[in-house]
Amino acid sequence: MDALTLPQIAYFGVVLILSYAVRGSVGFGGVTVPLLALVMSLKIVVPMVTFLGLLSSLVILAKDYRHVVWRDALRILPYCLLGVLIGLYFFKTLDARTLAHALGVVVLVYGGYSLWVTVRPGLNWRPAIQAVTPVAGTIAGFVGTIFGSMAGMFFAIYLDLLKLGKNEFRATVAAILFALGLFRGVGYAAVGAFEHDALIACAAALPLMLVGVFLGNHIHANLNPIAFKRLVALILIASGAPLLLR
Repeated sequence: MDALTLPQIAYFGVVLILSYAVRGSVGFGGVTVPLLALVMSLKIVVPMVTFLGLLSSLVILAKDYRHVVWRDALRILPYCLLGVLIGLYFFKTLDARTLAHALGVVVLVYGGYSLWVTVRPGLNWRPAIQAVTPVAGTIAGFVGTIFGSMAGMFFAIYLDLLKLGKNEFRATVAAILFALGLFRGVGYAAVGAFEHDALIACAAALPLMLVGVFLGNHIHANLNPIAFKRLVALILIASGAPLLLR
């Protein structure tokens, strides 16, 4: 791994603190990987984010585990495992540039959709949960294995259809992401993804992640849902375009 410049190190720190503040606020996040992929290889970023995701989910669950809706969490996990197995194959065989381009497409499409439904909420399509569960679980497992933090968006769609309360939503998505992180972590270890550079990145990122989650816990009760969704959508769109040019 090429050494980061001082501006890139500062960028690394700001992205981690802000993105895990988002995760601490709502239980999931989607901007960590696409933003860090602008200055680091996805082959390093994705295993690092998996490690951080496990710990950040544990921090959230330590406080809110009583709010987890286990029925809905357990329903989707078998499909997540299937998606992880598919994703591990592509993570091992595709190079970092191809992964970055694919991530750019995913980010732009979802960012555009997220922004659209906040402007035109009446057009928000709500399919039957029975049809969404296997699709969302498999895609989340696949996308999460290749792109790290991007899995949360699909779980958010799934839980949004269930109309959970804010506390139940945050705790349940954290529990699902913790289980998915375990699946992915074992898979990454099996294919040798936790190499020297990835382990160094994990050690450097850990205290920054803890700061972010601490801040997120404090703003959880004061979120403006619509403004928050629009901000995340705009960040996704802004970070997706440069990935296509890498």
